Amino acid sequence: MPRPADSPAADPAEVALAAACQERGLDPAGAALLSHSSNAVYHLPRVAAVARITTGPGACERVARTQSVTRWLVDQGFAATEPLRGTPMVDLDDHTCVSFWVYYPQDLRRQEQPDSSHMGRLLRELHQTEPPHIELPAWTPLESLAATVGDPDRSQAITPADRSWLSDRVAQVREQLLSVDWPLGTGLIHGDAWAGNLLWDTTSDAVVLGDWDWVSTGPREVDLIPTWHATIRYGRPPSWPQRFTEEYGFDLATWPGYDVMLQMRDLVQLTGPLRRAPHSPAALAALHQRLGDLRRGDRHSTWAANQHSRS
Repeated sequence: MPRPADSPAADPAEVALAAACQERGLDPAGAALLSHSSNAVYHLPRVAAVARITTGPGACERVARTQSVTRWLVDQGFAATEPLRGTPMVDLDDHTCVSFWVYYPQDLRRQEQPDSSHMGRLLRELHQTEPPHIELPAWTPLESLAATVGDPDRSQAITPADRSWLSDRVAQVREQLLSVDWPLGTGLIHGDAWAGNLLWDTTSDAVVLGDWDWVSTGPREVDLIPTWHATIRYGRPPSWPQRFTEEYGFDLATWPGYDVMLQMRDLVQLTGPLRRAPHSPAALAALHQRLGDLRRGDRHSTWAANQHSRS
């Protein structure tokens, strides 16, 4: 049935979810949005699974690689979120794909929630793991943001002046990163290792690491910066990076490249709200706050996390 002319347009993520579930014979009844930043993530209660809608240039190739890597990691005994066995991803078009994953129910009443110490332990193990025999891309700083800003359709929530400023800022930070020394070396990295990607696996009472869209080979410091950034922008206490350091064994704040990595992480945090803003007032508010602070040169203000995007 066509929507009334004055009704809101359908969320593209919901349209993609319905199409993919139909193609795979999955029941989407009762689907609930769990998060929506760079991806839209839905719980499918009828099949005890999670559907992730990923968009953008190269999305389908990236997600196919992600599923291959996570299957391999699980087989190696690493605590990664697992693709749903026997349910291939769905390529809806060149820029949209839907993948299906095991659902890990979370008990928010649980006294202990996954934190930076869990992240430090998991990343130490990951960074000691030899890369799989799967072709992985080299890490490219700010790849997702640059692609979004460069596409007027996907960055329609900002003005041309903002778009120009962001393009210049991305180029500046990339230039600074060229001269950085990486004491931890390069290897297999997660690419977006913040606490919101940690989940309890109640079947094993262990913490698993999810959202592997940006798995690659690159400097290991990339995986550490979200923990320190969270103490500056999202109100985490000083003990947050301290607990990480105790598990991982490296204090990022003592490293000369720390400041430029913080600047990079600030920019990374624009990507999700920028994509989501046309369909979410909360994302639009988060985008305006973050971009406004960056344009003013405010490096220390606390950012509000909208309901579907945390740091």
